[in-house]
Amino acid sequence: MPNFYIVDVKHGNSAVLINTKGVVVVDAGNGSKLLEFLSEKNILQIDVLLLSHADSDHIGGVMALVNSGIFEIKAIYINPDATKNTDIWNDLITCVFDKYKRKEIVFEINITPDLTGKINQGEVHIEILAPSKYLIAKGSGSTDRNKNKLTTNSISAVVRFIYQNNPIVLLPGDIDQIGLDNLLQDSTDISAWLLVFPHHGGHAGKDITGFTEQICQAVQPEKIVFSIGDNNNRFPLKEVVETISLTLQSSSMYTTNYSDIFQSHIVQYPDLHKNSVGHIQIDFRDTPFILKFLKM
Repeated sequence: MPNFYIVDVKHGNSAVLINTKGVVVVDAGNGSKLLEFLSEKNILQIDVLLLSHADSDHIGGVMALVNSGIFEIKAIYINPDATKNTDIWNDLITCVFDKYKRKEIVFEINITPDLTGKINQGEVHIEILAPSKYLIAKGSGSTDRNKNKLTTNSISAVVRFIYQNNPIVLLPGDIDQIGLDNLLQDSTDISAWLLVFPHHGGHAGKDITGFTEQICQAVQPEKIVFSIGDNNNRFPLKEVVETISLTLQSSSMYTTNYSDIFQSHIVQYPDLHKNSVGHIQIDFRDTPFILKFLKM
């Protein structure tokens, strides 16, 4: 301990930090994959659950945990999204609010940089880089200061884990070009050793090459992970993979599940990149840091 996991939830995102004094989960994927992972690890309590934004492949797995009857979630943090009217989002908000009224859970509508340091569960410092209070006040469906329309992805939470002053992991959810531009206006440092690439390596704006270059140059990761579904012929995009290779020539890339597009690229770099690695573990005490692949 502390250990960090990128959970293979197929197409979606979920990460688990087993810190020295509690468990923090960022996003829950969809379906029951997170539940199965936590059960395998004998984890029955989540101290903090952060939901980056309202897309089903980030929040769908919460209901499986709640309805299982065996997991306790002590606190859930989300941001409002008036443009979302999906059954999954509505069911989640209703369920969590009912539990909050019965004093069974802490329910906070506040994932902004103000939360930084307040949800630490031990030695790992949890930093919220985005969205700003300005973006949340404007809200999804509105426009930012540059007249760009804000979407669910524009207000995606960006979470960074720091251990012994080392920025190790950056989780940007599905942040898009508008969200990234606003983030870089407010933050001078978003570096991390590992980047879980936004939107599974898909389109994050009109200029995906420019977006990829921009986030790679800002984060400067040594490792990049694409959390994707199996046998994927959509993610990550060829342009994303090729741009990363040109921008960060010594960085390694990994997919949680098999990608035809990615495989056609890595035949040139079999020792640098790996396709379909499953769950990924990082022991924050390791020096240097290494990735461990946990096929289950």
